[in-house]
Amino acid sequence: MPDQKIVQLIRAGRSDAALDALYGYFPMARKTVVAHGGSTQDAEDVFQEGLLILCRKIRETDFVLTARLSTYLFSVCRLLWMDELKKRKRAVPPTLQDPPDEALADVLLRESRFRLAEKVLAELADRCRELLLLFYTRRLKWQEVAARMGYSSENVARNQKYKCLEAARTRLAELEHQTL
Repeated sequence: MPDQKIVQLIRAGRSDAALDALYGYFPMARKTVVAHGGSTQDAEDVFQEGLLILCRKIRETDFVLTARLSTYLFSVCRLLWMDELKKRKRAVPPTLQDPPDEALADVLLRESRFRLAEKVLAELADRCRELLLLFYTRRLKWQEVAARMGYSSENVARNQKYKCLEAARTRLAELEHQTL
C-alpha cells in the first residue's frame, strides 16, 4: 500500500487498514532490537509504541511526510529502543549485569534458535505458514483469519493454528536435538 494512502487512512480514522500494511515492517524493527540485546517481546513492545507515535504524528495537522513511512517508523523504533536501553542500564547495578561471556553465549544461543525457527517456518506447509503469519505477524482477528483462509468458522481456524504450531514445535525439537 502506498505511503500516502496509509497516511490518508490514518487521518480518516481507518487505522486498522493502515496498521495491517504497517505490520509488514515489524521484522525490520525486530531485527534491530534483537541485534541490540533485546528480545522479540521487547521488539513487539517497541514496535507497538512506534506505531502509536506514528499514528499520533500523522493525525497532527502539520505532519508532512518527507521520507518513506518505513524509514520514519524504523527511526522511531530505533530511538525508542535506544532510550529503553539507557533506562535499563541505569536501573541495573553493574554487579548484577551478565558477565560478557555469558551474555555472548545467550545471544549466540538465541540466534541459533531463531535460525532454527526460521527454518521450521520455511518447511511448514504453505497453508500452515500463511495461517501463522496472518495471526502472529498481521495480528488479524480469528474471524478475519477464518475468512481469508476459507475456513467455515473461527474454531476451525483456531484448531488449524494449534495443529500447525504442534507440527512446528515437533520439527523444532527434532532440529534442536540434531544440533546437540
